[in-house]
Amino acid sequence: MDRINIRYGIWLLLAVFVLTACSEESLEGGSGSELMPLTIDALVPTTRTTLGEDGTTVQWQADDQIAVYDYQATKHAFSAQIGTDGHTKFTGQVTAKSQYFAALYPYALAGENASANSALTATLPATQYAVAGDFPQGTVNETTAVCNISVAKGERNLDGSPAVVTFHNVCQMLRFTVPAYADGQISSIQFTAPSAVAGKLTINYSGNEPAVSIASTESKVINVLPPRRTSTFAAGTYYIVTAPVRLSGFSMTSASSGKNYSLSSTSTFGGNAGRIYNLGSIDLVNTPTVSASHIYTDNVLQGTRVTLTGAPIEGKNWTATIKNSAGTTVRTLSGTGNLTSAETDASWPYLPKGNYTVTYNYTTSNGKAMTGSLALTVPQMTRNFTASLSAYTSYSYYVGDGVAQSISNANTCANNIIYAPTVRISGISNAILNNSHYTFTVTPSGFTNSLKSKADGVYTYNNTTADTWQAYTLSASVSFDGVTANTGNKTVYITGLPYSVAPPTNSGSHAWSEVQGGGKIKWNSGNVALGDGGTATADPMVKSPSFYLPNAINVTLSAAGTLHTRQVAVYYRATLTMYVGDSSVWEQTSPQKSTTAANFNPVINTSLSGSSNYVKFSTDTRTALSGYAYITSVSLQYR
Repeated sequence: MDRINIRYGIWLLLAVFVLTACSEESLEGGSGSELMPLTIDALVPTTRTTLGEDGTTVQWQADDQIAVYDYQATKHAFSAQIGTDGHTKFTGQVTAKSQYFAALYPYALAGENASANSALTATLPATQYAVAGDFPQGTVNETTAVCNISVAKGERNLDGSPAVVTFHNVCQMLRFTVPAYADGQISSIQFTAPSAVAGKLTINYSGNEPAVSIASTESKVINVLPPRRTSTFAAGTYYIVTAPVRLSGFSMTSASSGKNYSLSSTSTFGGNAGRIYNLGSIDLVNTPTVSASHIYTDNVLQGTRVTLTGAPIEGKNWTATIKNSAGTTVRTLSGTGNLTSAETDASWPYLPKGNYTVTYNYTTSNGKAMTGSLALTVPQMTRNFTASLSAYTSYSYYVGDGVAQSISNANTCANNIIYAPTVRISGISNAILNNSHYTFTVTPSGFTNSLKSKADGVYTYNNTTADTWQAYTLSASVSFDGVTANTGNKTVYITGLPYSVAPPTNSGSHAWSEVQGGGKIKWNSGNVALGDGGTATADPMVKSPSFYLPNAINVTLSAAGTLHTRQVAVYYRATLTMYVGDSSVWEQTSPQKSTTAANFNPVINTSLSGSSNYVKFSTDTRTALSGYAYITSVSLQYR
């Protein structure tokens, strides 16, 4: 805050009495109640009680009045008259025999009587009418006066000779400028301080310099109005008069035609009577507004665009920082005029819904750094994204469900695996999907939650083992920023195909079973034997597990093993029959009159459908003397 020491003393030559500095005295002198006339001759320039052309010296004005307090503490009015010799004369009357005097300028602001302890009172108006380049004016009890309060004290010269008295200013002045671009725009200004600055002042004049106090209950606000007989401030320099208190900052706001002019500071200044403190130039300060909107291109969310409208000071650079509720900076903006932060921001292209704080900074025309704050509420996205799910099994390749139909690929798949469950997010750009600032929560159902990879909104999970041959219903949900998208159900089928077992076994998952002739069936480590040893009441027969058939499936059925003829005096042969369901599709008999094993390896193109969803093998060997068959492997492939 600039401070200017002003030559703020008013030197008065008193023709009849002199008010000079002294120690603590009361106003008491002699005795008597008659009034005697007095004339004050002030040897100073007699233009006006105002600031001189240099902006610092104080001069008298022709129609000034001062209040003179005599020994009875009674207030008397003394009026100024301009003499032809250039002197200002103050004339009035005081009580006779008064020896000590106190004086206060201006009369209109002076309290009625002085107190016995060397104290005067004055009222500094809380409403002041500005005067371009000069002291403001105020009104007390319907009387207008210059708001330049000053006091003096002295002792009457007994010989009646002139003496010099010094008036000491008891207030401080604050200077501000209305810039050219605000000419005629401002209709009033409100100056607000953190402590009392106007109202009743108590002035103790016992020392060489007056001591001024003001109660904390007095006004912290001074309303500054345009010069009288005008409705707005013209461009120029103006002053505010306040009590001489130390100020820890201030603010000035204005009433204007739809525009916000203001000036403020947090600096500490003031506290010295008779000094001018330069506040600087009032600025046209806008309070920016902030808005956010989500931007879509072809229904794909690209991000969030933030616009700050209305620069604090037109034509001047300003910056803004946007922070989320966690205090993380998500955007920074700078420039002149309106500021826009685009959805192409590399770090935070999208702003999730919620509350944000926008802190903006700018510099006033007098170089003061200023800060403002705005609240920003970002809405929820206006268009929902979507999610889809894919997965495949061997059967998917067989029918071409979600993948290109391929019998070869179907037969290379395992018969108990759901392959590559994959969730795809649509409607959100990759710049958001791949950004670590954002969390997409994918909740799978019906498949493993073990994520294999993710990129561009594609979440691929590890294969899921599905040992039960049946239909599986898969689904997933994706949640992002308060919006949840469901994939819908995806049904995949574990048929049990392609199937291969060597040898068939009656234990473990998907075990084979004995249909009949149990006494003639042996489950060996390398084969299942039909007709080898023992007896049975029915021909031995074994059955595969049932395959799951969404629809009829064309298959290639193959088997391998050996057929054996038993010789006990004569040859006993065995016939092996292979079935799909209950229908025979192939049979072979062991060699005639030879005990040499005969290999079998049928390859049959057939189909599984309906209840015919299994394979059976039997031999006609229920008696003890019979041939037998060893089945070492069975296979079914899609075709």
